[in-house]
Amino acid sequence: MSLSLGKAIEVSTSFIKSNPAVPVYKGEELYGVIYHIEIGYNENSKDKVKQYVIVDYKDFNLSNNEKEELVDIAKTYCNEKNIDEKDLQIELLDNEEAENFIEKVFNNMKVIKGLITKKD
Repeated sequence: MSLSLGKAIEVSTSFIKSNPAVPVYKGEELYGVIYHIEIGYNENSKDKVKQYVIVDYKDFNLSNNEKEELVDIAKTYCNEKNIDEKDLQIELLDNEEAENFIEKVFNNMKVIKGLITKKD
C-alpha cells in the first residue's frame, strides 16, 4: 500500500455553542439527556454550521425499539428547534462516551479561546 497526502483544505472553527441540556423522561424517571452542540466553520469562504445532537441514555441494555424511540425524541427536539437535517448528526451514546465527547468539546473550546485571545 502506498499512502500520500492530498491538498490541504482550509477549515476554521468560527464558534462552538452548547445549547442547554434537555432531560428525557420515561414517566417520572430520568431516561436520558439530549446535548445539542453547534460548531460553526468556514468552507470555501462560506459560513456553515454542523449540528450535533447527542442522546446520553441511562440504560445500557436498550432494545432496538427503545433506541429508535430515543432517536425519534431527538428528531422531535430537532424539529422544535428548526434544525436542518442536512447539517445534523444524531448519536446515541452511553454515559461514558457522551461525557468524554462533551468534555473534549469543552476542552477544545478552551484551547481555541486561548489561541485567539490576545495576550498583553
